[in-house]
Amino acid sequence: MKKISIVMLLASSFWGVAQERPEMNDIDADDVELTPVFVGMPAIATDRPDITESAQITPVGWFQYEGGYQFSHAEERISLTSITDAHQIEEVLRFGINKKFEVRAVINANTKLVDILDTWNDPFRTTGVNPVTIGFKYNLIEETDLLPQTTWLSHLTLPWIAGGDYRAPSQGNMVFHEQRLMLEKGLTPRLGIASNIGISGGLQGSNGFINEGMFSLALGYDLGNDYGVYAEYFSNWFVAGSQFFATPYFDGGFTKLLSNDLQLDIYAGIDLSPYVGSKLNTSGFFFGTGVSYRLPLAAYLK
Repeated sequence: MKKISIVMLLASSFWGVAQERPEMNDIDADDVELTPVFVGMPAIATDRPDITESAQITPVGWFQYEGGYQFSHAEERISLTSITDAHQIEEVLRFGINKKFEVRAVINANTKLVDILDTWNDPFRTTGVNPVTIGFKYNLIEETDLLPQTTWLSHLTLPWIAGGDYRAPSQGNMVFHEQRLMLEKGLTPRLGIASNIGISGGLQGSNGFINEGMFSLALGYDLGNDYGVYAEYFSNWFVAGSQFFATPYFDGGFTKLLSNDLQLDIYAGIDLSPYVGSKLNTSGFFFGTGVSYRLPLAAYLK
């Protein structure tokens, strides 16, 4: 089973769909000529803090940073009982190439304390930088009255770009991929809905090209005064032999826009397995906080 800290490496937010767009009033014509990129620009749309990745593309020529801290507690009671406490620093770097395409990198570092009960082994700790993930988003369909904003995400996780205890992962030089379809739709000026459907696996070896995946569904609401709230259900699944296993979660949180280009967030979630009769005997929770901002590195790109 994937730990929540690894799940969060792939995860995030669709806040652009649920936030009201600020209007630009009383703009002088000369100002429009001097700063064409900034005029009428929508508020920052982030992939965090939820698991559901945003279908929005980072604006052309802008660099967007999304970072945060997460604590997670996970318990597995299968053949043995293990308890894992993890502290993770999360970073997503995004850059808009054109209106439909962005490139991105995910760089996470964590420290985990693992206690395997029912054995004589002492608890052990792993610390380091997770294998770096690189990838892109490509917008397939713009949102209309009938159709949702639809975007494709593709990630590759590179095991040889890592640090600390993760520098030589047990899977050797296996490259992992993730493909995800992201949908989001504004239902009202304040309420939005978003969903992700994803598959993943190894590009070689016995793990299988597709042996894991995810599904998420999230609702976001603009509370006004630049505050937002969301609630989300997501599930991670994997195949082991002929067995199919899925772990469901529920989480929610708040966001606060300090400016058009700066957002704070806080969130928490829980493993629903003990309450829904999941095949895997797991439980746990997680919580975190973060900040996202963007900078016009190439403000005059068309």
